[in-house]
Amino acid sequence: MRSSLTRACLVALLAVGCQAAMGAELPAPIPVRDFFVNPPISRPTLSDDGNTYALIRSQGDLQAIFSVSVATGEWVPLAKVDDPETRLAWIEWANSKRLFISAQARDRNVVGVRSRTTRLFGVDSDGKNFSMLGRHWPLFGQGQLSVAYQDRIVHWTPADPQTVLIELWPPNEDSPSVMRMDVDTGRLARAQPRTAGIRNWYADAAGHIRAGDRAAGTSYRLYARIDPDADLELVMERPLFGQRGPEFAGFHADPALLYVLAPHEGRDALFEFDIRTRALGKLVFAHPEVDVTGVYREAGPESRVVGVRYTVDRPEIHFFDPADAQEHRRLAAAFQQEFGVPMQHERISRSHDGVRQLIEVSSEIQPPVYYFFDRSRNYLARILEQRPGIKAAALSPTRRVNYQARDGMQIPAYLTLPKGHAARNLPLIVDVHGGPWTRDRIEWDPEVQVLANRGFAVLQVNFRGSAGFGYRHLEAGYRQWGRKIQDDITDGVRWAIEQGIADADRIGIMGSSYGGYATLVGLTKTPELYRAGAAYAAVTDIEFLLSDDKWYDWGADWHETMIGGERGDKSRLREDSPLRLVDAIRAPVLLGHGTDDQRVHVRQSQRMAEALRKARKQYEYLEFPNEHHGFLLEANRVKWYETLVAFFQRNLEPRSPATQP
Repeated sequence: MRSSLTRACLVALLAVGCQAAMGAELPAPIPVRDFFVNPPISRPTLSDDGNTYALIRSQGDLQAIFSVSVATGEWVPLAKVDDPETRLAWIEWANSKRLFISAQARDRNVVGVRSRTTRLFGVDSDGKNFSMLGRHWPLFGQGQLSVAYQDRIVHWTPADPQTVLIELWPPNEDSPSVMRMDVDTGRLARAQPRTAGIRNWYADAAGHIRAGDRAAGTSYRLYARIDPDADLELVMERPLFGQRGPEFAGFHADPALLYVLAPHEGRDALFEFDIRTRALGKLVFAHPEVDVTGVYREAGPESRVVGVRYTVDRPEIHFFDPADAQEHRRLAAAFQQEFGVPMQHERISRSHDGVRQLIEVSSEIQPPVYYFFDRSRNYLARILEQRPGIKAAALSPTRRVNYQARDGMQIPAYLTLPKGHAARNLPLIVDVHGGPWTRDRIEWDPEVQVLANRGFAVLQVNFRGSAGFGYRHLEAGYRQWGRKIQDDITDGVRWAIEQGIADADRIGIMGSSYGGYATLVGLTKTPELYRAGAAYAAVTDIEFLLSDDKWYDWGADWHETMIGGERGDKSRLREDSPLRLVDAIRAPVLLGHGTDDQRVHVRQSQRMAEALRKARKQYEYLEFPNEHHGFLLEANRVKWYETLVAFFQRNLEPRSPATQP
């Protein structure tokens, strides 16, 4: 990848303004592009001394980086991206003066998987000393032998602000080493040699590498040590499939202990793990309804573990220190008072001493807003808005609903009703999440809001197989692609109809990845239920998906556990593949796919489009060159969602009496 970042003085970007716009509320409907253009402001991050923050400024697919003085508000241009196919992955301060920039682009050397490669750059806060840090790495620039990923920071080493710990994974090796990198020159010195096949390295708050793990093949292995100068020892090994946890989560203040996620009453909980005895210790935190999803680390270079993350409906944090919890509640009250509704907030960056912080605030009806917080003065000020043109007054709240599936299982879901419409006989779109081993939650979601803004009710179903609701709910979805998972989605739609919320004659379905697969299964297995369906990056043939195992780390063992059929009777895979059931489709279909998709090959949608054409079905297929399993370029993202919104508006219109079935 050629260097695509240059020093820039972008007057046009600065002219847009540095402070949040406070204009009048936009008339409804809000333009689709307002939801899906690249946000004008993103990824603000505070320097170690707390005197400067940096951010990414976007105008179309032009991206530029600025530093901003906390004291004066002066903006200084640092760098820009001059290649639209190169995207900024993140920016972060290495110390009080030096900013790191990660950029990614298409990896033109790989075969089979359309992956992307990263390059790491550095620039000073005044815009000087811009350089590509990986240029001096071994193997750099030697064609297919170059290091593909050069931005994997292991630790920011605040005690030594001139260096960071970074992962080095040369080609043709099965695991990385850890190097100490000079933040100005990029030159490397070995800190931890490649060891025992470890793929993930972890450093404690002091920057000592004291653990590493590997989840590959059929086993999970954790290596650790108390003394950073001692040899690493294998402290845990368990089957990767068929047994839950323990799994490394973070470092304890006591070097003899680790935090791990492990089973507790059918859900993931946080425990202590004793390195000496190699045994699970005290239960730290468990939630009675949902899984603990991980530890919460203090924003900043040290990343101390200070709490636990979990989500019932909205993301939440349990703090270990009562003082931290009290401050969190105090801030939450301040944000609720300002916005008039409960808000989610999280400290995303802080100075080295923790006094100055940046906080991101959002809700389902409020795009992210950024605040500067000075703890010493108890000073809180709004500094940036991610999407200032979108006003909460025009958006629609989301609420939790529960319904019973046909076999009695309780299914949690989220319902968004269009503002200003009575909750009766609405056109409804079921928006199916991907994975399927992820989950929906209540949060800022432009996909949901753009549909609600057009008068559609939106139902998001956490069907069996969704993560976060305990093992019983998750494992009930194993090997149920197109079967009980799909029944849960169908039962959710029928529940909305029975409640009188949805008009039975105006139901749509949509999703990406697994959600796209579920969309097409819905159109083929319950064709009477839907008037239209839109699928992006969809699996259309499960057998073909499994044939791609050789390109991915998880491989056949993972697929056999989760999907099944790979080693036995494959007839079930064919029965549950929409590609083989095209004749059953009655409704119009919208398909989309990126040609460089690294998770679901573009041929999945190409073959589906061809099958729909041959069967003389009504369909539209949009293919996006160089896009991956999602969207990188603004123009493509906007085009997809403008097409999708128009597709549902056209196909979910009330029928005239003459066209009633």
